Amino acid sequence: MFRPARRVSWGTRIFALLVFLVAVGAIGAFLEVLLPQQVAKLAEMEGNELVLARKGTADVNTAVAGLWAELSPKGSMGLTAARMSEDLALAKRTERSADEALSHVQAAQAYMAQADGLPFQFHAPTFIAPDRAAAQHLEKALTTSIKLSHAATLQLTLAEHMSQNSQSLVSMNASLNARDWTNAARTASTIATDLKSQQSPAGDPEALLDPLWAKWVDAMLGVAISAQQYSLASAANQTQQAQQAGRTLAAARDQLAATFAAAQNGAAAWQAKTVQPILDSVARETASGA
Repeated sequence: MFRPARRVSWGTRIFALLVFLVAVGAIGAFLEVLLPQQVAKLAEMEGNELVLARKGTADVNTAVAGLWAELSPKGSMGLTAARMSEDLALAKRTERSADEALSHVQAAQAYMAQADGLPFQFHAPTFIAPDRAAAQHLEKALTTSIKLSHAATLQLTLAEHMSQNSQSLVSMNASLNARDWTNAARTASTIATDLKSQQSPAGDPEALLDPLWAKWVDAMLGVAISAQQYSLASAANQTQQAQQAGRTLAAARDQLAATFAAAQNGAAAWQAKTVQPILDSVARETASGA
């Protein structure tokens, strides 16, 4: 049997209308009040992080430029022991500072992503486009600064080892002159062991080290090995072998002096060709992100 549809009462209609109006009002309030407030809050937090990132990047750029200016004239191996220690500490601090500044860049980028991802926006917040571009420049500057400060850390760590080995060579030579063959052989062996462990760091491309310095490391190893052979032959009264080892040692010493001079003389050219373009890129990216 056909039953006519029940008529909806006016009370139900009014209630439905009220629910609709409340929903529209809630959406309107969200769009007009809550959404702008949320965007403004994110913009403020993003702006604070970007300020810290800019300051940190500028400070890192200054530190990196100063550090490599110190290493440029004669190379890291030509510094005094005290200067090496100071510059190594600076390189490590700069690397940490760059990491910290980069964390501020990443935080700013995260806030931008949150603001851009808020629903019911007809367009992206106005601060995002310029700040995103600035953050990208700062990120590039800091990433490159980390590379440079890490390279300086590697170089100066190697330089400290080489400085200690150079001092040990002086002690070894004194033992040779005193015909203290046992002590000379022992010192030469210690030097050779350490130098072998430094050959890999000397050839590490991340250190941005002139290959001429790696040749100096090899030359010093040659001196240590020759001195050890000379000492052992002399201690055993093997005259012929000692004479041959003595000639080899003299040639190795000449090679050591020649490679050191070549590396020092080429330090400025290596800096200009290899390091300076990277420093220039850091300066450009820092300026673009300011």
